[in-house]
Amino acid sequence: MKSKLNQMILLLAFITSQALHAQQFSKDELRQIFSGKDTTIVLEEKISIKSYDFLRDGLNTEALLFKPDIEGKSPAIIMIPGFDRTAVDYIPTGLIFARAGYACIAITQPGFGRSDGKRDWVGPGTLKAMEAGYDKLKKESFVDESRIGLFGFSRGALAASLLAAGRIEVKAAVFASGLYDFQKAYDATRLEGIRENMRAETGMTDEAIRERSSVLAMDKLVYPVLILHGEEDVNAPVEQAQLLAKKLDELNHSYEIEIYKNAKHSLGGTNYMQRCVEFFNKWLKDSDHSE
Repeated sequence: MKSKLNQMILLLAFITSQALHAQQFSKDELRQIFSGKDTTIVLEEKISIKSYDFLRDGLNTEALLFKPDIEGKSPAIIMIPGFDRTAVDYIPTGLIFARAGYACIAITQPGFGRSDGKRDWVGPGTLKAMEAGYDKLKKESFVDESRIGLFGFSRGALAASLLAAGRIEVKAAVFASGLYDFQKAYDATRLEGIRENMRAETGMTDEAIRERSSVLAMDKLVYPVLILHGEEDVNAPVEQAQLLAKKLDELNHSYEIEIYKNAKHSLGGTNYMQRCVEFFNKWLKDSDHSE
């Protein structure tokens, strides 16, 4: 017990300073700290980080809840990480949103971290887990369910875009470094490892390709989106962002797009998180848009 408490104290210092010391904390150590259902850490700025795992069809889904200490109901953001990323990896991202006044949840996709289930490259199993997390968060007494946004990165962007097309109550969404036309992404990627994962997890059947191509469902979208992408992204070719924008143009749908020159898949060295906060503030906080 004492050892775990000391880990939490060290983790608190790590989170507060926003400095990652890989030699001190591994992913497994961080997951262990948040593996208990009742694990909660409260930071000096009164932001709590809490274990938020939940079950769907008897399978565990790993999640973390970030909650700012503010009066009344908060707008909320559902965060969906990409390949091989977990809720724990999203501690820095969750803190950025929480410091901006958002309650948010990071959900690990099935087959990664402590989330049970098969990896299905954002297929039905993944979407079911995301839906369950969404429904759990919106029922919280501190969440304003009329002001909920989605944030997805890489595979998470595809998940967010598919979820976005099915949830009319969502008010805004950010899709970062994603792919939206599964077949074209498969054909265009220069990384054989990605193609191998796409084949292994989906079978590349016509049905699998169709249900993972959110560009085909954009006519169901009813709220604005922000598309972010790196010009030099080799994991998800920048053409994916451009074809999504073209489709939204055809539908006369409200969107914003930022293509970062010389940026790669991670969008490192850009202001993309600041851009995300500004976008969510506009659509989830501005009274002219949020009512």
